[in-house]
Amino acid sequence: MKDDWRKYLGLRAPRYTSYPSALHFDAQVTDEDYASRLGEVSLYEPLSLYFHIPFCKRLCWYCGCNMRVENDYARAVRYVDALRREVDLVGKKLNGAGRPRSIHFGGGTPNFLKVDEIGRILEAVELSLGLTDSTRLAIELDPRLIRDNDIARLVALGFNRISLGVQDFDPEVQAAINRVQSFDLVEAAVGEMRRYGVDDLSFDLLYGLPKQTVASFAATLAKTIALSPDRVAIFGYAHLPAQLPRQRLIDDALLPPEALRADLSILGDEMLVAAGYVRVGFDHYAKPDNPLARAAIEGRLRRNFQGFTDDPAETTIGFGASSISFVGEIYAQNAKTLADYYSRIDQRRLATERGLLLSPRERVVAATIRDLLCRGRADIRPLLRALAPTEANRICANLDRFEEDGVICWEGDSVALAPGARTLARAVAMALDPYEAAIGRKAAPRLAHAV
Repeated sequence: MKDDWRKYLGLRAPRYTSYPSALHFDAQVTDEDYASRLGEVSLYEPLSLYFHIPFCKRLCWYCGCNMRVENDYARAVRYVDALRREVDLVGKKLNGAGRPRSIHFGGGTPNFLKVDEIGRILEAVELSLGLTDSTRLAIELDPRLIRDNDIARLVALGFNRISLGVQDFDPEVQAAINRVQSFDLVEAAVGEMRRYGVDDLSFDLLYGLPKQTVASFAATLAKTIALSPDRVAIFGYAHLPAQLPRQRLIDDALLPPEALRADLSILGDEMLVAAGYVRVGFDHYAKPDNPLARAAIEGRLRRNFQGFTDDPAETTIGFGASSISFVGEIYAQNAKTLADYYSRIDQRRLATERGLLLSPRERVVAATIRDLLCRGRADIRPLLRALAPTEANRICANLDRFEEDGVICWEGDSVALAPGARTLARAVAMALDPYEAAIGRKAAPRLAHAV
């Protein structure tokens, strides 16, 4: 990476898994609005389903997710019962419309649940929404909670995409974030998955963690490459102790400085590309024959709440506390606390607590940012036409800075990322975003930036 590009790595840019981000959601979108949009879904429209499982056995100090440590498994069973009822409610609103193309279990820790409970959720989906052999099932697993025969049983249910939360293999780094899991444990889990035919395995790694060094992260990357996952996602840790009290357990003095964070980000990119992985978006990497890499090469890459994906569905339906749906140009987020979520489901109501109806202008901004992040270029004429003159001028000034530094180039009326500048895509997207601070100073840290 060029030296004069490194300054952009320190910008606290949104992740842009939605646009606008959830920070802009409010209570004006109600469960009735969400129900109305579900009723407008077309008969064969592809659906992407997301199930949020908020429970964890242990507290990882770095975590920015909506989660809770739980020791009473009966509470998890109650949650599964509520999910099944929510699936039934959504199914009635859809009234036979829509076809699930993919189902993703995230968290929290989805494998906090026993496989039997995961099967009960899928049973509810099959009864209310329909399942086919072509529906892709994906799940995030904590290697420490994988039980005997879990992998075999998950594969028997139809799961063929599995993501492991690795974060870092170094024991000192693991101790500093309270997530201790040995390399041998992860290696054994990978071996079992391969034995049962899992052919789309992903690792999540984090840079910017306490006690990380270039040498330690290089070792983590080398071990990752040796285990040969099909995909790797490398996220930057967002330290936001004011918003996330659990992060106050991390010693700020142990966090790497900005220059080292930049070195770690660059190192991850260089080592994975040298090992044969294809860059996908700004933080994903995939083997050339992986569906995600093929989607990127063929221009089919999309971005949703799970990151970069080859999922063709534009409509996402989220189930569980805090999950977010996107249906018919509205975002609808469920109640965040379990008490509020249960209250709505017990009343036979959809659990929507807040959301956002996209304005025509926001749709244009969203489409422009999506093209830039997923395809590396975007025609900005529609964006400039949709904005007020002062906003358009600011965006042009932002882009001028990136052009001067060689981060972008112009292809007619389209902005294109320069070769090697993919990791700066979020910073350039931020320059196109009228809601964000002007490029050239760091935006204030926000909860939405947490990984």
